Amino acid sequence: MLYPKLEQKLQHAKHVLRRATSENIVEVCKQYLAALAEYRKKLYELQGTSGIRQQAVSSSSPENIDDTRKIIRAAIETTTKERNETEMLLFSITTVSGYEAVEIFNRLKYEGRNDWELRASGVKCSGGTDRDLLTIQEAVDIAGLLRREEHVARNAVST
Repeated sequence: MLYPKLEQKLQHAKHVLRRATSENIVEVCKQYLAALAEYRKKLYELQGTSGIRQQAVSSSSPENIDDTRKIIRAAIETTTKERNETEMLLFSITTVSGYEAVEIFNRLKYEGRNDWELRASGVKCSGGTDRDLLTIQEAVDIAGLLRREEHVARNAVST
C-alpha cells in the first residue's frame, strides 16, 4: 500500500457507490470521483523524481526502485480506469435527451405503454390526449430517474 489512509478512504467511497440508491447515486459518484482525483494526484506526486528518490533512500537495490515505479504506474492506470468508468456512469445517469427518454419509456413500458413518441410539444403515447402530454423536461427527468433505478437494480444483483 502506498497511501494506506487514502486507499482506505477510496475503498470506502467505492463501497458506498456500490450501495448507492437512485436518490443519492449522483452525489455518491461525485464523492468517489473526488476521492479518485485526490489519490491520483498523490500518485503523480510520488511518481515524480523526488518521490522515487525518497523510496530509494530506504532501499539499496535498483530493482526495488523499478518495482516501486511499476506499482505506482499500475495504481495510476487502475485509478484512471475507475475514474473514466465513474465519469461515464455519471454522464449516463444525468444526461438524457428527449429521444432517449422515449426509448427508455418504450423499453421499460413506462405506465404500461410502449408507444411513446417525441413531439414538438413534448412526449406522449400514441393516441394520447393533450392531458397525457409530458413536457420534454418532465420526460427527461423521469427517464433519468428510471435509468438511475435501473443501474441501482443491476448493481444490487451483481453484488
